[in-house]
Amino acid sequence: MRNLSSYIMFFGIFVVAFSGNWIILNYDKVSIYPKSSTITFGIGLIVVVCGFIMSKLSTYREDEHALQKDYRDSLNKWLQANGPSNKWFTGIILIPLVISAFYSWDLLFVLLKVYLFLGIVLAGFVYLLKEDRLEAVDFEFKGKTKKLMNLIDYRKHPFNISLIIYILVIVSFVLSKQWEIPFYMETSGNARYAASLPMLSFFMSSLMVISTFIYIIHNGDLFGFRKIELSTERVMFVHFGEVFCGLILITLIFTVIYALYSL
Repeated sequence: MRNLSSYIMFFGIFVVAFSGNWIILNYDKVSIYPKSSTITFGIGLIVVVCGFIMSKLSTYREDEHALQKDYRDSLNKWLQANGPSNKWFTGIILIPLVISAFYSWDLLFVLLKVYLFLGIVLAGFVYLLKEDRLEAVDFEFKGKTKKLMNLIDYRKHPFNISLIIYILVIVSFVLSKQWEIPFYMETSGNARYAASLPMLSFFMSSLMVISTFIYIIHNGDLFGFRKIELSTERVMFVHFGEVFCGLILITLIFTVIYALYSL
């Protein structure tokens, strides 16, 4: 039951990310979002919540047979090796990009965005799964700091800061279309900001998936990778990346204020 909840939550967070990214990146291309896009996003959130509830209501059971077959060991060996399989893997990734460049530039840019998203996510997964090169560091907090760190400890729940801000962005974009209050983000031409809100939110979706994966792999097995007792050091590294979320929240607030002021 616990492992099933891991798969359910893993599926749900990717549904949230892909449906949300479609909403974000197509803001300037649609007059109003189709209901299917918002429904899919909502279903993804419900699936994540259901997976969390299932994991809380179930207990983790050690599988002696599975203990002898942990893909984490295979991953570490593959990362340390520089054999032909690594080169073949790189080639397989590059071939679709080359083909798409001859077919359509739009398709090429779509693939690049998908590769970028998956690349950041995979890098985060590898960081959390790979063998520790140094002794893990567990930080001791006291007082209000301890309460705050417990609140954002993603080993205990999957409702991370990036997910919350990501939901705010999606809701803002959808309401902007429904209420006919356009956001002037200048996503094409001369940008007002160094990076647009859609692209910043797109990058944040990768961090959202990685943060959710912390809860998943800390509490259950997934795709042959055994449950891992993640150190505070690894969680803190993800928190360091969440400084990026503050920039997105500020950009969203100013975008909404400017849109309301321009009415």
